[in-house]
Amino acid sequence: MNKKIYLVRHGKIDTGKEKCYIGVTDLTLSKEGIVQAQKLKKFFQNIHIEKAYVSPLIRCVQTADIILENRNVERILMRELMEINLGQWEKKSFSYIKRFFPEQFKNRGENIATFVTPGGESFEQLRKRVIPVFEAIKENTKDNVLIVAHAGVNRVILSSILSISINDMFKINQDYGCVNEIFWNDELKKLQCKKIM
Repeated sequence: MNKKIYLVRHGKIDTGKEKCYIGVTDLTLSKEGIVQAQKLKKFFQNIHIEKAYVSPLIRCVQTADIILENRNVERILMRELMEINLGQWEKKSFSYIKRFFPEQFKNRGENIATFVTPGGESFEQLRKRVIPVFEAIKENTKDNVLIVAHAGVNRVILSSILSISINDMFKINQDYGCVNEIFWNDELKKLQCKKIM
């Protein structure tokens, strides 16, 4: 298998001054995010891409559109690649949740894999949504593909490949506009990945 899966996090979004919970909230790229997407375009300009699988949230669509501008690459929007749904926590600041819902805040910190935000989903539920789709993409791909998704989605995929528990997946750094290369190692007979940008 010489094909590679390029797993990309969308460019930066503007969430305001305070750190907020942003999951399925549909925000556009910030000016900095557009610059990051343009750098990604340059990075991918000489890499053949067969298809692009993209979260339908606008920040991912914008990132993919910039990367693949003027390229005849099929883009497939997949709801399964959307970021974790944080329910009633969406767009609330960390300090707000910690102040008004201290027990929930504490529970999530202690049980990151299974804690379900009110009206939302857990990272374990996200994993159950994302991994089957990733496996299908992997199995049905003949050439290099691009996946443009989110920090949570990417961490779930990468933790699965690296055999890291969901509780430890935040050790996997996923900056805005980063690129992870996923490939088959013939010698070790297993899927591997490395962050390349």
